[in-house]
Amino acid sequence: MASSVATIKAHSSGEPCTAFASHNYAPILASGSHKQFIRIFDMRNKTNTTVHYHDGFLGQRIGPVSCLTFHPFKMCLAAGATDSIISIYTAKK
Repeated sequence: MASSVATIKAHSSGEPCTAFASHNYAPILASGSHKQFIRIFDMRNKTNTTVHYHDGFLGQRIGPVSCLTFHPFKMCLAAGATDSIISIYTAKK
């Protein structure tokens, strides 16, 4: 039986991971939560950025995350939510 290479705690207790994606070439991972939260981190479990729901005028709109995928060659992440909204995120230049 094979053993795991690494174990990463993607979210805090009580915040289940509902989606996960890894980039094909860059050493980054993304995990999504039903609590309207996306965490983007590296293989050492260092958080690079987070996306979460902000209520109010011009706030970030993100629903409970149901799926995540990276573009195969670019630093671009697509997130699907249970409220039928798809959001596309790109790396800042």
